[in-house]
Amino acid sequence: MADGIIAPFPAAPGLAEADVIAWLKQHPDLLTRHPDLCEILLPPTAPRGGDNVVDLQRFMVQRLQGELHRVSHVGNELLDASRQNLSATQRVHAAVLMLLEAGSFEHMIHMATQDWTDLLEVDVISLCVEGDPEKMKDIATGGVFVLPNGAIDTLLGALPAVARDKCDAADWLYGPAATLVRSDALARLDFGPNAPHAMLALGSREADKFQPHQGTELLQFLAGVLGRSVRAWLDLPQP
Repeated sequence: MADGIIAPFPAAPGLAEADVIAWLKQHPDLLTRHPDLCEILLPPTAPRGGDNVVDLQRFMVQRLQGELHRVSHVGNELLDASRQNLSATQRVHAAVLMLLEAGSFEHMIHMATQDWTDLLEVDVISLCVEGDPEKMKDIATGGVFVLPNGAIDTLLGALPAVARDKCDAADWLYGPAATLVRSDALARLDFGPNAPHAMLALGSREADKFQPHQGTELLQFLAGVLGRSVRAWLDLPQP
């Protein structure tokens, strides 16, 4: 007989096991409302000491323990990600502080393209500038590369930065170190309104060091600091 809260159970004639299962899934609180059923229902595991109620409780506890293990695993993954983000933030802050100690423009470029590799845990860093290779050949030294006009928009599209995994890096981007690069991160550099397009490129031999789904906020911040430092040393107009 229905009590107005629990839907009436399907009529017995022609009742199939699937009907019972479907009805129980729609009413998971059945045992809470009718605890006396625990005395007649067979537990899901072999009874111990004839105490079916305790055995059913053990089944429910095991299920909760499984859910707790799953939640704990997710929590550990979140903690690991938080630690990695904190470590990355600390390394970027250290790179910025290092840049502030540069004694000359050449020293600053050396820091960004050489000293930053160990600090940021990558294998190669390039500072790329678009332009005519013949006219700009004097600057194409020590980690600075001249790219053909339009190359940066081809690589980045309309984005300020991208991360790429399992990439085949070109030698015009990393020079001889291109054979090592399996993943990289690219970010635009802003040297001012009249300056050529430029880009910061970080390459790693690890295929999954950089991945497309990763956030690029820290990389954009680092590129922003480097761009402002270049403008300050060369006394370029502010954007």
